[in-house]
Amino acid sequence: MNTEKILHPILYIDDEEDNLTVFNATFRRNYKIHLAISGDKGLEIMKKHDIHLVITDQRMPEMTGIEFLEKIIPLYPDCIRMVLTGFSDVEAIIQAINKGRVYRYITKPWNKDELKIIIDRALDNYDLKQQNKKLVEDLKEANQNLEQKVARRTKQLEEQKIEITDSIHYASRIQSALLPPNEDMDRLLPSYFILNKPRDIVSGDYYWVSHKDNKVIVAVADCTGHGVPGAFMSILGITFLNEIISNAETIIPSEILNELREHLIKSLHQTGREDETRDGMEIALCIVDLVTKKLQYSGAFRPLYLIRDQELKEFKGDNMPIGVYEDIENSFSNKEMHFKEDDIIYLFSDGFVDQLGGPKRKTYRSRKFKQLLLNIHQKPLSEQKEILEKEYEEWKKDIEQIDDIM
Repeated sequence: MNTEKILHPILYIDDEEDNLTVFNATFRRNYKIHLAISGDKGLEIMKKHDIHLVITDQRMPEMTGIEFLEKIIPLYPDCIRMVLTGFSDVEAIIQAINKGRVYRYITKPWNKDELKIIIDRALDNYDLKQQNKKLVEDLKEANQNLEQKVARRTKQLEEQKIEITDSIHYASRIQSALLPPNEDMDRLLPSYFILNKPRDIVSGDYYWVSHKDNKVIVAVADCTGHGVPGAFMSILGITFLNEIISNAETIIPSEILNELREHLIKSLHQTGREDETRDGMEIALCIVDLVTKKLQYSGAFRPLYLIRDQELKEFKGDNMPIGVYEDIENSFSNKEMHFKEDDIIYLFSDGFVDQLGGPKRKTYRSRKFKQLLLNIHQKPLSEQKEILEKEYEEWKKDIEQIDDIM
């Protein structure tokens, strides 16, 4: 039985042979590497091989990296595209986004571990696209067979339901893989708990944690929609946040949200027309400086709760989303405070407080939620999570869950 792992094929293009040699030596055990000294050589390789990811240098003689990417978009639309270059001029970045439709623009010199994380996420993105493409093809096949006999039609639909569910479960694994791993959470946060209850198999709510310059960045977001649509939006959010923090020289919550909004609007081609959908997300994001003990917060609709000395203080987010909005020129606001040792912070989506339940089948409401947190905040965090789960189930009882909960 052959258990050898199938490696993703990657094409790396650079006009300097030393760079090709280093890249191949670094990643040849992780991926099936194809190397090209020019754009023309790269096109020849792509004709012969099914390339999943292209990484190209920008400034090359005869054909630039962006010109190469422009050529392959109509021929190989599923291939993920990245630019890796020693030059970071703004015009090249804009062209890479608009003409080359790149997944990431990375400047040299690169770090092996960081670049591998980026490549792995890009390939996860490729795998997810292939799964969705296969799902669409399966659905088309189902539609072609709808006029067949009832028994056969029913059987086919049952088989496809299983396949779709399996595909969504696979998408759920990909979505989970994009979330911060437990090892990173344990390393960055001294104590925490996560209550994550998707309404469907995949969720439109997500959490995100990162660190930079002795600062820990934590966010909880609620994307438009549930299930697969919400999950796609969450993947966009996670990808953009990683990119923003990676490229930022200084990290300020309000500036992160401003940039996240700009990325999302461009990605979804939002113009603000009345007839277009208003997809986007709500988010609460805070930064804790581990040296100065300063806490910064900014939010898009979502608040931050801080409990100190038996008192709950609410820091409200701005009344605008991450997405297209009437007052799009308005910047998100930034709030600062000092963080004390016994302080406890809660970030959350609106799924818990909006859940219908109780004797009168009404929403749980924020006031009741605040009092619950005050009652339990001194208990161990693992116990707090159990209490919240129990309270939710007792409130909801047999009523359907109406939203994702984070």
